[in-house]
Amino acid sequence: MKIDKAKQLQLLQNLTGPSSAKAAKDASQAKAQGSSTDTTDKVELSGWKGQVASLKAKVQAMPEVDEDKVARVKQAIDSGTYNANGRMTARGMLKSQLLDETL
Repeated sequence: MKIDKAKQLQLLQNLTGPSSAKAAKDASQAKAQGSSTDTTDKVELSGWKGQVASLKAKVQAMPEVDEDKVARVKQAIDSGTYNANGRMTARGMLKSQLLDETL
């Protein structure tokens, strides 16, 4: 499975989006009900917000293709030293399929 920049950003958005959207919805419902006492539970993830923002910046700064790795593999293929490990290939395919099913 190829995880490109857009997919990584989407995964990071999913980490922050639903909880903040739910909190906003809960707050608007409490205001709509006109309750004078605040009886809703509140969760603040401010510590995570900074980490997620940092991760987003790192993902956006990453190139979509690892040119160094591509060059190393091309060189190995050209020199005849590239050895595709069947077990690792199968493991990667299964891992990719499992990730696709869970996401």
